[in-house]
Amino acid sequence: MSFLSGLFLLALPLAAVPVLIHLYRGRQRDMVYWGAMQFLEKALTKGRSWERLEEILLMLLRTAVVLALIFALARPLVSSRWWGSAGEREIVLVVDNSLSMSRTVADTSAFDQLKDNAIAFLDELASDDQVHVMLAAGGGQWLTAEGIAGDYAGINQIRSLIEGAEPSRGSADLLTCLLSVVHLDPAEKPASRRVVVFTDNQERSWQLEAEQAWKQLGETVSGAEIPTTVQIIDCGLAESRVDNLAVQAVEVSRKIARPGEEIQVRAQVANLGEQDHAAGVVEWLVDDEVVGTSALNALTPAATTEVSTSLRRKDAGTYLIRCRIEAEDQVPLDQEEGVVLEVTDEIPVLLVDNPELTDSEKSAREFLTAALGYNGEEPQPWHAVYRPTIIEPSDLAEANLTQYRAVILTDLVEGDDETIAKLHDFVREGGGLWIALGENVDRTSFNRDLFDDGDGLSPLPLESLQENDSASEEAGMIHPPGRDHPATAQLANTTQLDIDEARVSMHWQFAARGEGDPETNVLLEAGDGTPLVVENYVGNGRVIVQSFPLGLEWSNLPQLKAYVVLVSDWLDYLSAPTSARYNLAPGSALVAMLPASADADGVKLLTPAGTTVPLAGQELADAQVVRYWQTHLPGSYRVLYEDSGSSGSMPFHVARDPQESQLNFIDDLQREAIAASGVIFGTELPETQVVEESTAQQEPIWQLLLVALIVLLALELLISSWITRQRSGPALSTSV
Repeated sequence: MSFLSGLFLLALPLAAVPVLIHLYRGRQRDMVYWGAMQFLEKALTKGRSWERLEEILLMLLRTAVVLALIFALARPLVSSRWWGSAGEREIVLVVDNSLSMSRTVADTSAFDQLKDNAIAFLDELASDDQVHVMLAAGGGQWLTAEGIAGDYAGINQIRSLIEGAEPSRGSADLLTCLLSVVHLDPAEKPASRRVVVFTDNQERSWQLEAEQAWKQLGETVSGAEIPTTVQIIDCGLAESRVDNLAVQAVEVSRKIARPGEEIQVRAQVANLGEQDHAAGVVEWLVDDEVVGTSALNALTPAATTEVSTSLRRKDAGTYLIRCRIEAEDQVPLDQEEGVVLEVTDEIPVLLVDNPELTDSEKSAREFLTAALGYNGEEPQPWHAVYRPTIIEPSDLAEANLTQYRAVILTDLVEGDDETIAKLHDFVREGGGLWIALGENVDRTSFNRDLFDDGDGLSPLPLESLQENDSASEEAGMIHPPGRDHPATAQLANTTQLDIDEARVSMHWQFAARGEGDPETNVLLEAGDGTPLVVENYVGNGRVIVQSFPLGLEWSNLPQLKAYVVLVSDWLDYLSAPTSARYNLAPGSALVAMLPASADADGVKLLTPAGTTVPLAGQELADAQVVRYWQTHLPGSYRVLYEDSGSSGSMPFHVARDPQESQLNFIDDLQREAIAASGVIFGTELPETQVVEESTAQQEPIWQLLLVALIVLLALELLISSWITRQRSGPALSTSV
């Protein structure tokens, strides 16, 4: 029991006043001896005993009245457990299951230590506590749909949840988890809330740079309507040196390839530990089959190296390619990384060209199709994976663009509003659009329809048609691009390609953007810095606007070796938003296109955690589409389905954040910064927090004491009136 106004307890000695009055009155009796009373001695003795009991009862009632008044003024609080109420505390256990928790030293992992600490904490639970469990990796995942009571059965259930959890390859954002927990609004508000985070205290997990969010957390905890305590229990193994060799990324030369085409696969391996690693090997796996090995050089701390191999897949399909280190270190979960390769016979692209508008010997149609290995629409012995379908501009309004990955407009002509809107929708949904400008472009129409004050497909408006003469040679050159953009990385290699020999005799001049407008990304520029090719992002898709035709009308580019690489790489880049759908960032939607004949009720998803999730399909004209959005945890996902009695599968890969493998434990200064937001480190709570939490679990009873005071006063009046009436006897009648 505790008191909100304990000063009134100093008045407790007043409870002795009724006792003192009782004793004083008992000693005030004057003895008068009367001979006739001697014959009534026995009767008087019996009546006097009963009278003493009545006086003691009155004394006790009056003492109780004084005590009730004093305690009511002191406002006492008593444990709510006295009333048998449930849900006094809300306990939230936040379990850090990020990649670093897999770190193992001397056969004990940080996650093993976490489980021991969490299970030991369960001994502190009371039967009326309501417990929730959250996994921190992947943005926070609740293991409990509702609170679990802290009784014997509930503790066993919570223990099973904790023991069944495993570290993942994901990142933990503990700050976001805490913000979501302290803002919980339960249906029945508990007396207090205690949040306990079990973590190894990695610097990245705490997002220390988010100063405003930390300030918000501190204000929320201190001003919460529900008294809230946030406690951090360290489960790390920081006392030993870090030993960690990690596969940081796996890349393929092409994410889409034809059957039998050779693909180069590269993996970046880094020594992120504090000790040297001897030379070793890495294994290359396609799906779950080891298909080769590569030598791995010895690495000193902080050193990186690249290993590579070449692969061919003769059958069309999607393949998960992984690189795995064959070595032991403290963090096993980052010794493997993967990428999904799509092998297909063809990828349809739409080529919009009007041969009547240009000289056939200079037409972009012949050069583009030849660069793809086609004669018109007929494939040659060697041809690229992209299969062109050729239509005229007048047919564009009726074309079904959804069946193409990219659309190429070889010489833009004015289109109607419906066609422009159709191209907009195509790009927003992830399609790629390549626009080449020639002599048939109307500048006014272009700026109105395709630039549209910055909201159109083109990132820049057109200013004028620029002709380059011999006096301005630099303006007619194409400057070799940089290597930092995927669309121009190979073109930058001037030792093998001849992009530096390209000459442009005429091109459209893009107008400069105004001050404060977003910066425009330039893929190619002239020798004097004039933009020649620019790109734009619209929705999920990409647009490339080229200021000169794709044929020989204004440049010699189609005659160079670089032209074939340019066409292939730019189609790769434009179709990437749709072709890269098998390789996802954490949290991206997983979308699988299944055959229309697949069993719609039997589609399932196998997650990196090994669990199976049923998926519902949406039927389209010639396919079924299934979607899954809970891809916050990195790793390999696989869609499983049945089609005509045979099993099928489709792999997807969510990339790991390579920075998660860099282990950096928070230092004392960072602990102080975190503690400034009201967060407590350690297994023991400060005394002030214990008192606050204890007070939050108590309920006031002074209202009951006031009711008891009224009842006691009423009883005292009734009993005293009854005693007075009994001792005075009945009233005598004086009537004659």
